[in-house]
Amino acid sequence: MAIPKRSLQGEWGGPFAFVFALTGAAIGLGNLWAFPALVTEHGGGAFLLAYGGFLVLMVLPLWLAEIALGRSVRRTLPDGIYRMATSQGQSGLWTGVGWLAVTMAGLLLVLQVMVGGALGAWLQAVAVDRSPVVDAVTTTRVFASLWAEPERWLLWHTLMVGGACLVVGQGLVLGTQRVMRGLVPAAFVLLAALVAWATQWGSLAPAWERVFDVRFESLGWDGVQAAGEYALFSTVVALGIATVYGAALSDRWPVLSSAGAALALDLLFAVLAALLVSILLLPGGGGDGMSGPVLMLHVLPETMLGLPGGREATLALALLLLIVVFTTVIALMQVVVGAVVEQGRVERIRATALVGGVAWLTGVLALVATTWWLNAGTGEAGLFTAVAGFAWVAIPAVALLILAFTGWCVPAEVLRGALRLREDWRYDFWMPMLRYVAPLILLALLARVSGALPL
Repeated sequence: MAIPKRSLQGEWGGPFAFVFALTGAAIGLGNLWAFPALVTEHGGGAFLLAYGGFLVLMVLPLWLAEIALGRSVRRTLPDGIYRMATSQGQSGLWTGVGWLAVTMAGLLLVLQVMVGGALGAWLQAVAVDRSPVVDAVTTTRVFASLWAEPERWLLWHTLMVGGACLVVGQGLVLGTQRVMRGLVPAAFVLLAALVAWATQWGSLAPAWERVFDVRFESLGWDGVQAAGEYALFSTVVALGIATVYGAALSDRWPVLSSAGAALALDLLFAVLAALLVSILLLPGGGGDGMSGPVLMLHVLPETMLGLPGGREATLALALLLLIVVFTTVIALMQVVVGAVVEQGRVERIRATALVGGVAWLTGVLALVATTWWLNAGTGEAGLFTAVAGFAWVAIPAVALLILAFTGWCVPAEVLRGALRLREDWRYDFWMPMLRYVAPLILLALLARVSGALPL
């Protein structure tokens, strides 16, 4: 089966553009407000070793499978699976796996732009409000105002959707490639600068020990499970992103080293975030084991604003949060728009406007519904809970099906060509990973998250 020369989405200008784009999709809020607590709670370096093992044994084979599907037919995940299945005499029902992935990408796109709108409003409050502190009261007031007077959130929600449409609508080369080449390095520079600033007022040595010291006694089975689940749910697998980006990767460029570089950058970003949190919070002993929005929007800014240059550092932190959300939004929109372009045979601009309009309207309706639920005293917002619960089972299931299809239905010569695994030893090493090791790990995680494996 000959590999088509070009994708309908365009073609990356080089392997670094692909690496930056995949890294931008992978790094997200979880790296900043979930990973630091996981590392410190589950044995520091021991957790890093377990997490790194899952990246190599599970995530990398998954990325390679998705990239191979995209690169072999130069299409998004639904159309790529359909074309490959029909060409090999397999059932066309396999394409349902691709559409489930696109559906998940669309749902997560709505949530991400909603979160981006809230973070933008928080950034505006930090930048404009000259109050010397950002404490729990201030943070609560800012986000409570989003429900009572949602104009500020609506502005940033619109800017987030409009900005993503502007980028994705221009295609990979003129849009996504240029933006990712700028924003991904900027995110690393901002985070590294925050770590360097924090070392002036905190102590690097104990923070370094807390993050990197190997403490297997603190890891346990719970830590191993946490590492596997975080690796699965934080690296945008089973959403079709790697397929879309891989479809635009020229057959001149290597796949294995490029995907490995993106994973390494994702890990580096998470480790830098863990160092930042440990440096700032260790001296006072506050925020130990804390994670989520309360860490990044309350505990950390409150600590930072008590130090010289704290306001500027807090602004940098807010901007960093906004960047990592925006790069993920671009990747998710790229998946949905690509599928619409291929299936609907419409121009990219129109497809982008359609997807952006639906995402914007769904976000607004979700905000209205959430406001009603909160005013009625019914508890948490239903959309976030429903999507999170769906993703909790759907992502490992889709990932497992992608591995099964790629490992057993795609011919060996197609995989060799798509992944450039011409040497026998490389192919013989990675195929068992794709066919056996990664699926077994995913089966265990799927059984765990579905409750069938109560460990």
